[in-house]
Amino acid sequence: MVRTTLHKGSGQVVHISEISKRLRHKGITIEIFAREAMEDLSPIEPVKVTFTGSNLPFFRHFGFMAKCGMITKEFDMIHTHYHPAIFTGNFVRTLRNVPHVFTFHGYAPIRSWYNPKQRLKMLDHTIGTIVALHTGVDRVISVSNYLKDVLLRFYKVNQEKISVIYNGVDINRFRPDHNSSVLKEKYDLENSLNVLYLGRMDPYKGVPFLLKILPLILEELPHVKFIIGGATRFDRIRIKDLTLSKKMRKSIIFTGYISKEEVPLLYSLCDVFCYPSMWEGFGLTPAEAQSSGKPVVAFNHCAIPEIVKNNETGILVNPGDHHKMAEAIIQLLKDTDLRYSMGKEGRKRVEKLFTWDSCAEKTLELYKLLAE
Repeated sequence: MVRTTLHKGSGQVVHISEISKRLRHKGITIEIFAREAMEDLSPIEPVKVTFTGSNLPFFRHFGFMAKCGMITKEFDMIHTHYHPAIFTGNFVRTLRNVPHVFTFHGYAPIRSWYNPKQRLKMLDHTIGTIVALHTGVDRVISVSNYLKDVLLRFYKVNQEKISVIYNGVDINRFRPDHNSSVLKEKYDLENSLNVLYLGRMDPYKGVPFLLKILPLILEELPHVKFIIGGATRFDRIRIKDLTLSKKMRKSIIFTGYISKEEVPLLYSLCDVFCYPSMWEGFGLTPAEAQSSGKPVVAFNHCAIPEIVKNNETGILVNPGDHHKMAEAIIQLLKDTDLRYSMGKEGRKRVEKLFTWDSCAEKTLELYKLLAE
């Protein structure tokens, strides 16, 4: 299993970690190779791939590829994630004559980034992936039907090569019965209705929409609190540059990076989970919120409708319509029974469609098919 960098808080890293642990339990020997490992994947210890020139941007991709070719002699298959790891998979496939599986998690549109450097990086990833998909990938795992359609239309991948295998949720970790009293006391949320956003602070994740929604909600429900949880890696929203009234500042809590231990409790303390992301290849946090028994309000596009069932496990509104999003949140905050019923249905939906056990089992089936 290969990804060049294992970022802290990355949904892709969660994916790699969770299916690797489960495949190991099924008796499959799996090693995770990375140039940098910033996240703890215990009990799995990633193999850190070291080589001369690892600090040189762009050129280190070739060094990583060559070193992986040297140290993957005893494996029957290579499974890669993201760019440029896909090129490493192609190289090892050719060198070792083993099947190459690539999981496509998707790329946020280039136009959605503010930072020119990040835009250039995503352009490089997109072009590189187009080339790599047609030069040495045996099967592509798409984490949603939405991304399958992207692979067919934009990347021109043969449909027979694509398998849709949804991401999962740890349903034992994210469950409705957590006691979140410690966090409620920490953030002074005992006597308020609470709306949660959890995700990176990158532009396309939609945090500016939250700041448009909040005053609309406070007009009707003045005691609502918005909890905005998460950090950033690349193109940080400059919160200090945004105009916030005194009333809004009192109603917003910015948590910053949340520890693994606190994340499930954060879902538990909210009444509604709001996720105004403008692009999602899957939508891991809405799935986790549903697993925690919380209704989700989000935009009705990309892969979100596959994760959240509109008017059953949450409310989906037209992309960018912050007025309708505010109305949906107000409706849920005013209706306890509706929140409960949607939360209950959301939990059922996750148990049926989005578990890591199911993801690992389907991945193993694909491995067996390629090994024949």
